[in-house]
Amino acid sequence: MKRFFALLLVVFTSFLSGCMSDGSGTIVLPEPEGSGRVPSSIIPDAIRAGIESSMPIYSGTTPPDISGQYRANSLKLTGSSISGDNLSNLADVYIAFIRESNGTLSYREKQGNSQSGSDNVIVEIVGSNNNFTAYFEADGVSAGISTKQSTVISGTLTSSGISNFNYAFVMLKKDSDPTGKLVPVNTYRTFKDGDGFAERYTWLSN
Repeated sequence: MKRFFALLLVVFTSFLSGCMSDGSGTIVLPEPEGSGRVPSSIIPDAIRAGIESSMPIYSGTTPPDISGQYRANSLKLTGSSISGDNLSNLADVYIAFIRESNGTLSYREKQGNSQSGSDNVIVEIVGSNNNFTAYFEADGVSAGISTKQSTVISGTLTSSGISNFNYAFVMLKKDSDPTGKLVPVNTYRTFKDGDGFAERYTWLSN
């Protein structure tokens, strides 16, 4: 399996929080609830500057309601921690933020023949006015190796879609991988819609 597919979405689980070590002996505290900032459990401090240089990461406690279905096409790779990365010719991505009866957001995605998502994950969102950053974690298995990845999506909500649409995948954790089948922990890729706009597009059946 190509390394890119190690960063595709798989079966989603609930967001995990708590204190953890960053590997250097420093204790990393979780972001306070309601801080309005994407936490380091989603974008690790070691790669935050790289991601923020490739896509906007909005903060704030008054984000817009992004529920709905969208299509991003002609995706372009805008940033990567992989040396010489030149990923191209990507399939259109169809995404949906679904408002559940309890008010939370769940997520669906389809790219090519791959579709993923779960009602069990809670999509967190920060931002202000019409600018937002949505994020969540996903557990999965690739090449027989258990992984944990985060997905971050940002943009500006309009009546007809999301302008300045960007998203990123981050490899947060993986089990033993002695032969390097998957990308290393803290590997990230960021993408942008080809014309910068993901239009509202109904693709899910009821």
